[in-house]
Amino acid sequence: MNSIGRNACRARRGLALATTRVLAVSAAFLVANLASTIVRGAAPLAEPPRISHPLLVLKDATGKNVLETGEPISTRQTCGGCHDYDFITDSFHFQQGKNEMNAKLLASHGIAPFNSSPGMFGKFSIIPNRQLTHAGVADVSDYDMSQPEWLTKCGVCHTGGGISEVDLAGHRFLTPEAKANGSLDPSYTVRDRVSGKVVPWDWAKSGVAESDCFLCHVPKASRGARREAMTAGNFRWADNATLADTGIVVKQANDTFTYNHAAFNPDGTVKAEALGLSDPTLENCAQCHGFTAKNATVIQAIQHADIMRGTEKAGWIYNGAKISDTVTPNIAGREQMDFPWDVHAAKGLICIDCHFSPNNPGRMIQTDAAKNLNYRPGMNDIAVYLKRPDHNFARGNIPPETVNMTRHNTMRGCEDCHDAEKAHAFLPYKSLHFKALACQTCHIPEVHFWAYRSDEWGFLMDTGTSRITFRGIDGDIVNPDAKVTGFKPAFIPARGKDGQTEIRPTNLVTGVYWFDRSKGRPVFTWQVQQAFFTGWDPDNGWTYRPEIVKAFGDKDGIIDRDQARYDSPEKIALVRGLLQKYAGISDPELRIEVVPWAMSHSIAGKGQATKACTACHAKNSILHRPLDLDNFLPKGVPTFFQGRKIDVVSWRGKEPGFDNRPLLASFYIIGNSRVAWIEWLGWLSVAGALLFVLIHGGVRIFGGRR
Repeated sequence: MNSIGRNACRARRGLALATTRVLAVSAAFLVANLASTIVRGAAPLAEPPRISHPLLVLKDATGKNVLETGEPISTRQTCGGCHDYDFITDSFHFQQGKNEMNAKLLASHGIAPFNSSPGMFGKFSIIPNRQLTHAGVADVSDYDMSQPEWLTKCGVCHTGGGISEVDLAGHRFLTPEAKANGSLDPSYTVRDRVSGKVVPWDWAKSGVAESDCFLCHVPKASRGARREAMTAGNFRWADNATLADTGIVVKQANDTFTYNHAAFNPDGTVKAEALGLSDPTLENCAQCHGFTAKNATVIQAIQHADIMRGTEKAGWIYNGAKISDTVTPNIAGREQMDFPWDVHAAKGLICIDCHFSPNNPGRMIQTDAAKNLNYRPGMNDIAVYLKRPDHNFARGNIPPETVNMTRHNTMRGCEDCHDAEKAHAFLPYKSLHFKALACQTCHIPEVHFWAYRSDEWGFLMDTGTSRITFRGIDGDIVNPDAKVTGFKPAFIPARGKDGQTEIRPTNLVTGVYWFDRSKGRPVFTWQVQQAFFTGWDPDNGWTYRPEIVKAFGDKDGIIDRDQARYDSPEKIALVRGLLQKYAGISDPELRIEVVPWAMSHSIAGKGQATKACTACHAKNSILHRPLDLDNFLPKGVPTFFQGRKIDVVSWRGKEPGFDNRPLLASFYIIGNSRVAWIEWLGWLSVAGALLFVLIHGGVRIFGGRR
């Protein structure tokens, strides 16, 4: 046995001993905390002791030390020795709906039948205008995004495991059972961009992307490097790429990685300071979910050539610094904003304080609704938790998210931490307000950043992609000098934790897209490209069809952003005909869809929260504020909201705006709502009272004279 092999054996023995010590210390800590809550007068520990993770041997797919083999890291082998790898990766960060592909489940939650799952892995979204191809398709016209292509586009955030290791039939890639079921099997094929043909995907060349534990548990994780690997289809090295900034690995010219021996101990384990394994930090979560920081005055919302989803969709910034101290970007009026971006961030709360592992003994909610218990004595064994930590993290239920439906509303709500009755002494009819309004409605009065406004795939730019607009900024989002004006949210009714409908703030993202009425699903992007362009090549990109240039272009034959619009029925009819002629869509229909993205961060403190009664109970109520949608929206086409055909677009202003009166019709807001029959009844009552007074007075006067 060589020295590395002997050292690896010692490391395994040391790992087992260290794990035992971790369990003992953790158990002692939990017992001490529990005892402090039982013994009267005993103060709980102010801060839990920080426990170091045992030193790791990085292993390859065969279980050998990568220092010995030079092969890619296998997290299944490296982390799976202590943790239940398959249990962990059966959660929504790894599956994104793959383990929820059930038609009855989707129907029970009102999800359109053309979706195969409630998550991004199978659900159509207006922003990428793409959808995972259903298993078993027999017609090439029903083929859109394959599983390998999905991984190159979305795999940077969705952290390997499940969707990256197993095909739609449940077989692990690169095993004898893993075989394509026909020439259109979406797990083993991909649509070639140049030819448009569906061709086989070489899994032996790409390899599989195992669960990227490092992306969340290594403070110096590099999402940018991981993105490069996943986009290139270099799946087997993606986990190594995540460690690019740690000094553990070194990227080579052929897109593989070698190992820096200086980052390892003599026994073959990784130095603790190099890997730094820990609970997920704010920065770890921020890489995918949006800008978060404890106290940052420089906000870079654009990272790694793409936008972070929490910031882009709703404009929230989870940051403890004051807005007035912000150096960049250029926040309009920041001099008067002497308050933090988010009050929870300012108090030091991090993501896992609310979005914790449900079976973490130190954080789990000790309730049992089925037995009417507010406290459940049985506490999970720390050893069970460390072996099988539940990665279906506690979460709320905010539109339009539907993934992980069985775990909605598992996190603590505002009322679980705050005593609203005591904090709102100024508020009349407290119970009515708390029942009708989400806390965010008053505590997110405005957003001080930019966000998506629209993503229009109904007309394609010469890049072959959509025209995107943003709200809350004057200028380009990548320009640090552009003035960020922010915006005020729209308010919609949504289901609360107790099932009660409540009003909550949202940002609205408007999509314009084509729908295939004959097949009952959206028209795929590649089909719209067939209608708009004669073709694509690496040198010249996309070339518009002459009919498109003639109808939409200027005198020089150029179609810029202002021309890329459907401002007449004739232009809609033209593209409809091109879809029929070149893409084979028999009955295409242009549609508008307004998608609400709920807001739960960028919480304002009591000094900035909405308090005035007239904010809602007046003619110009903020609840009916017409948030602008997009000045390029076509008229006379069907409008949808959360899957329902409902007209929520108002054309009364200079630009199309959101009209939520149909949504709030069930809410009667004193001083704002108008109900015709109630008003007529009121006027009749007044008229009747006046008539009675006149008759009664007349009888008294004239009767007295006689």
